[in-house]
Amino acid sequence: MTSQYFGNAVLWQILAFLAWSFLLYGIVKIASRMSNQLLNWPVFWQACLVVALLPFLPVSLHGYSALIPDALRSADIESQFSFLVDPDGLITQAVNRPESQILANALIMVLIIGSIYSLLRFCLDVKKLQNFVKQTIPSDQLREFDHQHKAIIRAKNIHVCITDKAISPFVFGFFKVTMVLPDYIFNLQGEQRFLLIEHELVHIERKDPKAVLIFRLCSVLFWFNPFIAWCERRFLQNMELDCDASVLSHYPNAKRNYAEALINCIKLSNRSINSALTTSFFGSSSKKQDLEKRIRLVMSSQLRRHYGLVARLLVLLSSSLLIFGAATAKSGLTAQDFTLSEDIGKYPVINARVSSGFNEVNKFRGSQPHKGVDFTAPHGSDIVASFSGRVIVADAKSLHKNYGKVVLVQQSNKQYLYAHLDSFNVKVGQFIMAGEKLGTVGITGRVTGPHLHFAILQDGNYLDPSLYLNLEPKN
Repeated sequence: MTSQYFGNAVLWQILAFLAWSFLLYGIVKIASRMSNQLLNWPVFWQACLVVALLPFLPVSLHGYSALIPDALRSADIESQFSFLVDPDGLITQAVNRPESQILANALIMVLIIGSIYSLLRFCLDVKKLQNFVKQTIPSDQLREFDHQHKAIIRAKNIHVCITDKAISPFVFGFFKVTMVLPDYIFNLQGEQRFLLIEHELVHIERKDPKAVLIFRLCSVLFWFNPFIAWCERRFLQNMELDCDASVLSHYPNAKRNYAEALINCIKLSNRSINSALTTSFFGSSSKKQDLEKRIRLVMSSQLRRHYGLVARLLVLLSSSLLIFGAATAKSGLTAQDFTLSEDIGKYPVINARVSSGFNEVNKFRGSQPHKGVDFTAPHGSDIVASFSGRVIVADAKSLHKNYGKVVLVQQSNKQYLYAHLDSFNVKVGQFIMAGEKLGTVGITGRVTGPHLHFAILQDGNYLDPSLYLNLEPKN
């Protein structure tokens, strides 16, 4: 895409992303009234993140070949080339850049710069955390660990480190997982220490460290979308609560010791670690009300939340329906090309001369009416899209060989054909704006010289391009 229209395409994508997120927020709010317990399930928020990112996925439910009219698969044009170019008949095209385009590009630049800045901060935070881990002491002997925990750590190849810093225990890493434990936990009662380590191992078993980093990266890249940050906060909160519930489901008589371990961890921790990157037992982002809620739930007789087959099927079904709906909507946008319409199209080749008009009869074409307009221009001249739309063909194979290299653009129920090209600047599936470069003039196919053959079809029938373009009058 050219810089002139790059902002428009990206802005459309971002607006669709924000609108889709707003719709999901409404759906989640409705779901919370029907089953608030479902929202306490971390997997639910992971599903929300996946569904929220659907507008950026290349999803389409139908191919492009079905959109190609049968008329274009036959040799119904045999182009004529005029070697006489009238200098006085040259047509120039002034490319106007509206203020709205400048504003759109400025907005896109702000969003991109913000994402780059946030990504750099993310990388610095990860680097800072890695440096902190390097300063810890590897615990190879695992002498203070329970036999059960030793077996899990060795089986999963978990890197265990001890630090003298007064921090909360945490797990960090995507491919290689590291569990960092403060040395004060070895001064706690044996059962409390066991429960703290069990908590972190449950995180690893559930692959929570990976989910935390993915959420953080998405929040960084899409900092302008509050729905992503909201999902991240809810995920982190419920991830810890669900992990508490999982631990105590195996040790139901350890509630008091577990609560005391949590309280002691809070009291002994005086240094914060970036809990947005880690699965921290007690993180820097933990609020007082969240901690109080955790302690109350730990001591509650109804701590364990059961997510049975019905709940899992409900999340799977609802996610599948949303994914299918988004895919269908995106396919509809692909087919309709955002239903953009221009009353008068842009002149496809600057400084070109019309050498053959619509319905002209010539012996070169076997006395058959010409089904398009030919624009004579030097070899390699730029060709721009006369109308906005979706590129459904950009090759020399899909249509009849007489067309040579072609680009076919779909907009609603119209197709715009650009034939005999020398090179392409677009790809199949790309949305192209009117005035954007799509290729160059060539001599491919059955021609007598370099030119562009331009045709418009509606529902498979040819239309007169002169009704849609400002063509120079013929003498």
